[in-house]
Amino acid sequence: MEKDKRVSFWGLLLLAATLVVVGTLGYMFIEGWNALDSVYMVVITLATVGFREVHVLSPAGIIFTILLIVFGLVTLYYVIRTLGEYMLENKLEENLNLKRMERTLKHLAGHYIVCGFGRVGRQVVRELTKEAVQFVVVEKDIETLERCKEEGNLCVLGDANDEHVLKQAGAMNAKGLIVCLGRDSDAVLTIVTAKSLNHNLFVVARANQQNTASKLLQVGADRVVSPHEIGAFRMVNFALNPEVADFLDDVQDLSNKEIEIDDVIVANTSPVAGHSIASKLSNRNYGVSVLAIHKPDGNAIINPTGDAVIDGGDRLILLGTRDKLANVLKMLGGKPRS
Repeated sequence: MEKDKRVSFWGLLLLAATLVVVGTLGYMFIEGWNALDSVYMVVITLATVGFREVHVLSPAGIIFTILLIVFGLVTLYYVIRTLGEYMLENKLEENLNLKRMERTLKHLAGHYIVCGFGRVGRQVVRELTKEAVQFVVVEKDIETLERCKEEGNLCVLGDANDEHVLKQAGAMNAKGLIVCLGRDSDAVLTIVTAKSLNHNLFVVARANQQNTASKLLQVGADRVVSPHEIGAFRMVNFALNPEVADFLDDVQDLSNKEIEIDDVIVANTSPVAGHSIASKLSNRNYGVSVLAIHKPDGNAIINPTGDAVIDGGDRLILLGTRDKLANVLKMLGGKPRS
């Protein structure tokens, strides 16, 4: 409940209590009744139940009772109206948000599912938001889920290894699954469940322990990331090669749109297919560098030379500015993964 709503609620409670106290003191002073009889008279008067008076009222007591009924009806009307408005607004808004979320989830396709909204999951969500990628967050902790919703994210409450929850998050039509859970055992169950629903899911999983990375790969993860190892690698890299690390940061910074890395599968009909890099895709002509060529058989050519031949079906890792990359991707006739 918001702060102003809490103030209104306590204000209503105080108003009702004040009316009862004033009425009780009034009967005690005017009629000379004891506290119990006075409270009983106030209750039956405000409740309008129609019981007879506790004692015969004096003229002053009759006037006081009339005033008490009038003020009681006004107060009762105000309390009922205020509480009704609050309940109606919140229930309607809650139902509308729920229906809107259900409709959005029902029509989602080609999106990503982020499992867990902890420190790693929150950062993953921020990066996906920067890239304007559709995603759904699955989180089992209610308070954490509310924080996720407050940031404007599409969220599903539940355990990520629950088949029903993953279906609700659109796992059947999702493109990828990013597992950011704090326990590796939960990550294993989540990957197994997700792959049973959609074996085409591209799964990236967080490994919290060094010896669990291989297990996550065995159960179906396509890529495994260890935040601790990456953090240590980056720290050493900054210490030993600060200039190189700064350059890599500039390239990998998703908020810096001047230089990007992208990948694409070369179409068989592309004019580049069957030709060398130097003859059809030189950096001098297109301003784009080929960092690697991944062959369909699993072999990879890292930092290929100009005489390396590009075939249809090859996956190219490219480096360049956004505009120049867009032109090259169009020429290659393939569809970028991101």
